[in-house]
Amino acid sequence: MMVGTHIAFGAFCAVSAAMILHLPGMMAVLLLAGGLAGSLLPDIDHPKSWLGRRIPFLSRPVAYLFGHRGITHSLFAVVGVFYASAACLRDWGIGLGHAMPLVLGLCVGYASHLVGDWLTPAGIPLLWPVRVRFRAPLMLLKPKLAEPLMTVGLWFGAGFLMSKTF
Repeated sequence: MMVGTHIAFGAFCAVSAAMILHLPGMMAVLLLAGGLAGSLLPDIDHPKSWLGRRIPFLSRPVAYLFGHRGITHSLFAVVGVFYASAACLRDWGIGLGHAMPLVLGLCVGYASHLVGDWLTPAGIPLLWPVRVRFRAPLMLLKPKLAEPLMTVGLWFGAGFLMSKTF
């Protein structure tokens, strides 16, 4: 899945979560910001990814140690992102209660990335370190056609949900 589709899916999932949780405006914005950032994080394991090119000093070691679609594409990583972001906020003196929408957004965006890559033929090692790759059971559209349609649909869906949330 390409970066634009991951971002669109992260936005859609974050706005959906904000709507389900009935978050007020500023909390919903924090959740959306976290969702957008989280939707890019799993590809830190690929030095040529959008994020990997911007943070090569982090991307290259992660790629070397774990390879692409390794630990960063697992449920273990989602839990790690939650605990790491909560620990950073605590160390910076920011109460988790105030920043919980941002932390939740990071996790929602991260999980949306995993779902997006689950839809690809390569799949993901959801239960890392178990090497079994999980893939969607059915692919209805060819990737070259499906991805642009999916991206447009997700942006329209996110915009529609935002109009209902804000």
